[in-house]
Amino acid sequence: MTAPMNPDSEAPSAERSGPTFWVALVIGGAIMAFGIRGAVMDLKDSAPDVARWVIGADLIHDFILAPIAIGIGWSVNRLVPPRGRPPIQAALFATGVTLLVGWPGWRGYGRHLVPDNPSVQPLDYTTAILTVLAVIWGVAAIWLALRLRPHRG
Repeated sequence: MTAPMNPDSEAPSAERSGPTFWVALVIGGAIMAFGIRGAVMDLKDSAPDVARWVIGADLIHDFILAPIAIGIGWSVNRLVPPRGRPPIQAALFATGVTLLVGWPGWRGYGRHLVPDNPSVQPLDYTTAILTVLAVIWGVAAIWLALRLRPHRG
């Protein structure tokens, strides 16, 4: 029989130095090294541009994106019943990822570099992104309806 847990003690956790940790550390370290190498190679020609981008991205994240995400999360927690939260949270997450991934194409970045080449971003990104968002929220609506339907018996 186990003793009751003291609320002040740490909750039991997985071993932090097991094989999963070390494999993840090696893979993550390799990915970070690749990214750092790419940034250093780019710094040769454009150190001020990279610094401006990093500082700008950090400020946009900290002062715009994070507060919006916190506000949306707080609102969902207050307004949506617990059983309905997973579909809404998943749809919000998928919406955010879709908008982040689709942003460059939607804004037309790169199109001005080769204006005479119609194969550069040939799609209607507004329609594509709106279609993906409609599918995401359609699936979320079905999932939400299934979670909130009354149980029989």
